Amino acid sequence: MVTLHDARSVARMLATTIHPLQVIVFGSVAKAGRGNDLDLLIIVQDTAGDVGEIHSKLYHSLKNFYRQFDIEPFIISVSTFRRYFFEDSPFLKMIVNEGRCLYMKNARATWIKDANEELDIAECLFENEYYRGTCYHAQQCLEKTIKAALLGKGWELEKSHNFGRLVAIARDYHIDISITEDDLIFMDSIYRGRYPGEVGLLPLGIPQKIDGERALRIAKEIFESLQK
Repeated sequence: MVTLHDARSVARMLATTIHPLQVIVFGSVAKAGRGNDLDLLIIVQDTAGDVGEIHSKLYHSLKNFYRQFDIEPFIISVSTFRRYFFEDSPFLKMIVNEGRCLYMKNARATWIKDANEELDIAECLFENEYYRGTCYHAQQCLEKTIKAALLGKGWELEKSHNFGRLVAIARDYHIDISITEDDLIFMDSIYRGRYPGEVGLLPLGIPQKIDGERALRIAKEIFESLQK
């Protein structure tokens, strides 16, 4: 029997030996926290080296773990991953939807970069009077900003979009996020109503200029405060 705790130990070992970009666990261990074997997707740089050499390093890294449980590692370069993912590979789509990220190289910096880009997009859309898009990308900026701060404290990434939960977790990690309850509920409503016609889109209907201004203000204030 192999557990999620075992999977984390394997990911830490791989991070120091083959230096992957990401290690994702999928299958029964990702779903139930335990299983008969450990399924791992290991994403490496395109410049990681010869395939045979990478597999040799992988084998030596996992050799001691093989004595304890069965491991099924799948190694893929980042460009190959992107190509097959955007070609709708069922295997990769399943891993992305059901898997759990155990390791990401330069996680905090990567999420901060994405958050900053989301903020830039939101501001551009606001200037062009696309307020629904403004609200959505401001929400994405805020979510990625908080997750970046958590990852910097050693938090294990989880697929949560609920700001109530993210802010509560942040407090456990002694991260001060200055947001009122009304603003938190407002930003949560953006994600829940991100598709056309959904009930609950900013509870009052289609986003207007005032909604875009509010979403931008909240995202920008927290983004800047957490960078400091």
